[in-house]
Amino acid sequence: PRPGDAAAAAAASTAAGGAGGRPSVVKGGGGGKARKAAERPSLPGDAQLRRTEGGLVALEATAVDAKLWAGAAAAGWTVVEMYAGGSKSGNWKYISPAGVPCKSRSVAIELGGDAAQAAAAAGREKKAAEKRAQGQPEKGPSLTKSRAKELVGRLVEVYWDGEDVWYKAEVLRFDEASRAHTLRYTADGYECEEKLSDSSWRGPLPRPTARTAAKRSREG
Repeated sequence: PRPGDAAAAAAASTAAGGAGGRPSVVKGGGGGKARKAAERPSLPGDAQLRRTEGGLVALEATAVDAKLWAGAAAAGWTVVEMYAGGSKSGNWKYISPAGVPCKSRSVAIELGGDAAQAAAAAGREKKAAEKRAQGQPEKGPSLTKSRAKELVGRLVEVYWDGEDVWYKAEVLRFDEASRAHTLRYTADGYECEEKLSDSSWRGPLPRPTARTAAKRSREG
C-alpha cells in the first residue's frame, strides 16, 4: 500500500545505521511476506536519501517527485522526515519553496497551486492506466472526513500490489491532520499507517455476528 511508505522507511533505516544494516520497519511474522516491496511509492534505496544539516533524513530530487508530483523538486519543494527517526514509520513533511511545512501530500498539492494539481492529477492517471494495463485494482472509494472516521473499529481489505493479494486489516485510528489510518493486519498483527485515499481498498466489511464472534473467541 501507499500510505506507510515502508520502502522509503526501509532505505532510511539503513541510511541511519540500523542494527546490522537491516530495515526495521516491517514488524510481525507474516510468513516472510515481502510487504515493504509493496509500499508506494517505491524508492530505490540509499541513493534517494540524504541528511539535512540538522541530521534529519531527506529525499533526493527523484524521490521528491515520486512523493509529490513531477517537477516538484525543480520547483523548490523538499521532503524531510517529520522528526528524527520519523522516516522509519513513514512520517514525512513536505516543505514548500517558501519554507512552509505541510503535514500531508494533499495539503502540499493544494498549496502548490494549479500547476502542482495538474501534475499530480496526471501522475494519478498514469498510475491508474498502468494498473488497468496490468489488471490490478484501482483506488478504493473516496473518503470524506466523516466517512474516514466511521471506519475506525471496522475491518477493511487492502490490496498489496507487490504480492497481488488482498489483506484484511482492522482500522485502529484515524489522524485528521495526515488523513492516514492506522491499520492492524489480521494475518500477523502487523501495524502501519495507511492513507486509504491513496490505496486500493474495499470495505468496511460486515460486522461479525454474535455467533461468529463467540466462535472466534473460543478458537483464539
